[in-house]
Amino acid sequence: MKSIRTPYQRLCAGLTLCAFFLCGVLQPLLIFPASARAFTVGEEREVGEKLLSIVRKEFNLIDDPDITEYITLLGRQTLQLAGAQYFDYHFFVIDNKEFNAFAAPSGLIFFHSGLVDLCASEGELVSVLAHEIGHAASRHIADRISKSGKVNAGTTALMLAGLLIGGGALSQALITGSMAGGAMANLKFSREDEEEADRLAYKWMTAQERDPQEMVNMLKKMRRVSRYHRNQVPTYLLTHPEPENRIGYIEDKILQDPPANYDTQEEFAFTRFKYRVQTLSRQTQSILPILKKKAAEPDTLRENPMLFYGLALAHLQNLDYAKAEENLRKVIARYPEKQILKTDLGRIKLEAGETETALALFQQVNKAAPYSIYNSFYLAKALQQAGQQAQAVLIYEGLLEQLPTYPKLYYEIGRLRAALGNQALGHYNLGVYHFYQGSAATARFHLEQAARELSPADPLLAKIMAMQKKMERLEKL
Repeated sequence: MKSIRTPYQRLCAGLTLCAFFLCGVLQPLLIFPASARAFTVGEEREVGEKLLSIVRKEFNLIDDPDITEYITLLGRQTLQLAGAQYFDYHFFVIDNKEFNAFAAPSGLIFFHSGLVDLCASEGELVSVLAHEIGHAASRHIADRISKSGKVNAGTTALMLAGLLIGGGALSQALITGSMAGGAMANLKFSREDEEEADRLAYKWMTAQERDPQEMVNMLKKMRRVSRYHRNQVPTYLLTHPEPENRIGYIEDKILQDPPANYDTQEEFAFTRFKYRVQTLSRQTQSILPILKKKAAEPDTLRENPMLFYGLALAHLQNLDYAKAEENLRKVIARYPEKQILKTDLGRIKLEAGETETALALFQQVNKAAPYSIYNSFYLAKALQQAGQQAQAVLIYEGLLEQLPTYPKLYYEIGRLRAALGNQALGHYNLGVYHFYQGSAATARFHLEQAARELSPADPLLAKIMAMQKKMERLEKL
């Protein structure tokens, strides 16, 4: 369920929290000249952990398992080409209509739903993703922070918070005010940074046999967004300046390279992902009439079958399970080999209360695609709903390796382990869940309750103490 706070209230809260946090984290970095104080890998990792906790608490992350699985897969395809990294990368989609993407400290890559909306193909999305990985892999953010040594700590904190959050009059006012003070010059990526990130993205895209023209297409969209917002600089362009120069640079590289026949990318997975993001980030009543009108046009099912997928999702959001299933089955008939659609059908059945039917569908998909994170998650939910708790919790725990920062996993594991009689493990997982949700007091309560249940020799006690020390360390930053 979405927060009932207004965007202005949420933005104010987020900026305040981020300001206090970043002042604490960055102050020791900012009181020394850049030449005397570098932003270390260890500090960057701690900033990332704290920042993610704040983002999870204050903003809506669209982090359903299939969305996380898809964007992470795209990221890993690029990271395999990038080589060894300082951090484990994590990719997130924020429910925010602004056009923005941001490579935050320690390998955290954020995309706003507004940027996903503007992507017309997977290649365009990958072009932005690869560019952000280029910034993170080159540690441009750490370099920018280090070089901000003479900038007021509070101004820098508000600037970075505004850039990460994106959108809203207050955020723009803070950014504009900081620009007047010269802070923007220190925090935005330099032309050299942008060129290096584009060069890496170009290299990685061509290595994946993706057409680099997709980079140009996306940059031209950025330019149009910039021109549309004549009196308000889009958030993305505050940190990624001069799209015109970037377009020219990439077009020159395309002309210099020998002609190539790039693979035509199948767009099924991207289109499904885009519809999922849209239906989770927009009001159902704003998109349902549009989809229904388009679906009624002649030959739509033949020419654009995935539109009926979006229609099915909109009906599901509206709790109209019969119409959701009717439209989804049209898409399944067109793509019978796509196992993920059967998982989608299982979700409809599960939400409609047809647990046994849903369970059978998830088990069928599990045989064909045993490594699907999305299907495994809902298989566990169906087992849980069917009263098979022991089987469900084992699946949830197995998913932690693939989704280590996904709070819902810890929540379900905590509830199930407690129900199965292991109160210590239950409290521990609930503690981790509340830590990721940004609720330190509740996290501490559950960790303390878990510790009381254990003997000094229990190995879980060491994990609890490590988590408690981590929380204490982050709170002091």
